[in-house]
Amino acid sequence: MSYQPPKSSTSAPAQSPFNPAWLLAGLVASSIAGVGSLLLVPQFSQVWASFGAELPALSACLQAYPWAPCLLPVAVLAVWAAAPRARRDRWACAFGVIAGLAAGALVVVALYLPIVGLAATI
Repeated sequence: MSYQPPKSSTSAPAQSPFNPAWLLAGLVASSIAGVGSLLLVPQFSQVWASFGAELPALSACLQAYPWAPCLLPVAVLAVWAAAPRARRDRWACAFGVIAGLAAGALVVVALYLPIVGLAATI
């Protein structure tokens, strides 16, 4: 007869393993908005300058700070660090995707707002 260690009737709590794909998806989605802003704003600034009209506040803010959406990946990492350990990668993914989509939509609106405003005056 050999020694058998006692068995516990309770099981250990299930740990959700860290999945870097979730975090990476959030970082990529938020980075696309930042890089898109950096690439598109200088091209639209030349078009806006040819209008000679005053820019709406949203477009002027984007022209002054085209790098602002590039801070979204840092915010994704901050959400990842602050979220509960069990689901932090999914929180970071959700925040990154939602913030990236919102920032992308806001950039598109800010880029085309002066063009639409000029068309409304004609």
